[in-house]
Amino acid sequence: MLRNYLLTAYKVLLRRKFFTFVNLFAVALTLAVLTVVIALLENAVRPTGAESRSDHYLFVEDALLTNTEGTWTWSSRPGFRMIERYFLPLETPDRIGLIRGPDEAAIFQGERKLSPQLAGTDHQYWEILDFEFLAGRKFSAEDVEQGRFVAILNRSTSRDLFGKEESVGETFVANGQRFEVVGVVEDIPVLHQLAFSEIWVPYTTAASSSFRSEWVGDFRILLYADDPARLPLIEEEAWAAMEGFVHDDPERFQIGKAPANSKLSALARNFLERRYERDSRNGLFVAILVGVMLAFMVLPAINLINLNVSRILERASEIGVRKAFGASSRDLVRQFLVENVLLSLVGGVLGFALGAFLLEIVERSGMIPYAAFEIDLTVFLGAVVAMTVFGVLSGVLPAYKMAKFHPVRALRGG
Repeated sequence: MLRNYLLTAYKVLLRRKFFTFVNLFAVALTLAVLTVVIALLENAVRPTGAESRSDHYLFVEDALLTNTEGTWTWSSRPGFRMIERYFLPLETPDRIGLIRGPDEAAIFQGERKLSPQLAGTDHQYWEILDFEFLAGRKFSAEDVEQGRFVAILNRSTSRDLFGKEESVGETFVANGQRFEVVGVVEDIPVLHQLAFSEIWVPYTTAASSSFRSEWVGDFRILLYADDPARLPLIEEEAWAAMEGFVHDDPERFQIGKAPANSKLSALARNFLERRYERDSRNGLFVAILVGVMLAFMVLPAINLINLNVSRILERASEIGVRKAFGASSRDLVRQFLVENVLLSLVGGVLGFALGAFLLEIVERSGMIPYAAFEIDLTVFLGAVVAMTVFGVLSGVLPAYKMAKFHPVRALRGG
């Protein structure tokens, strides 16, 4: 029976080429946009590459200092003073990694001036994130403790500085300091904000040690757990530590907040403007995203419903003949839904291909430095679900109207 439905749907769609083209265009464009959005969300919430272990760590990137009256407020990234007093003593994380920056560096190569992004890290940072090393090694604890002038470059910067991708042992001067290259890693997409930089050096090589006394500054903190199930415990311990906040100037600041986030909760807090609230409301954020996507599908579906109703009126005599020969309303509804779902699936395949093409254009254009999008199984299944929903939404009402046709009126064209 399904085979007959599919064959009939195929012939009907070929017979009405203009209608088929309009429907395919609407479905393909809508699902191309959805594919791109889903890929971007996937990249943000479940990144691959260097941040592929994101389900094993939380990160702290926002800090707030204020007083009980709210008359003094200072917000930025955490400073080393805050980290040293309230985060490094945490007992629940298995590893605690630090990253400072990245910021633009000044490098002169002959008459050329290069301005790559330079970040300072500790050695644990390299154990938590999963960089792909093309050559050389990670920072050691001794490199950081002794403030050795060593550096790790990404592939593109190694090529820009030395004309080759493997430059271990070479030296360069950045911001007036000479560094020796000890490692080269694969390029990191700028969207991977915790991993992204173009040059990494030990944070202890900073020209000034004044950062050690800063309560807010330019650091981010990675709190890693070997067992992801322990992340809620880490979040609770970090929050409890900040509840005992005492500033060096207690007259001015009595409250300090620096929430530990997952990838999802960071997006939720920023979107819902709850950056320093204890409850990030992840569920509400996800519900809003799903609602927006459904609304985005409903609008073109309404247009398709109008087109489908017009198409049914054109097929009134056909429907009347089929009813006169014993076709039930259920059979006609099934047939029309199969036609619509088939059309949506074909449009979905085209939209999926168009979405992949658009992502490829973004990667090659350089609009997002080092962008590398992957359309994985999650994105594919999301697109398939969207295609099916689209077909059902735009087919239910027309199918219902068709089932109500009286055969005599249908044959008369009424």
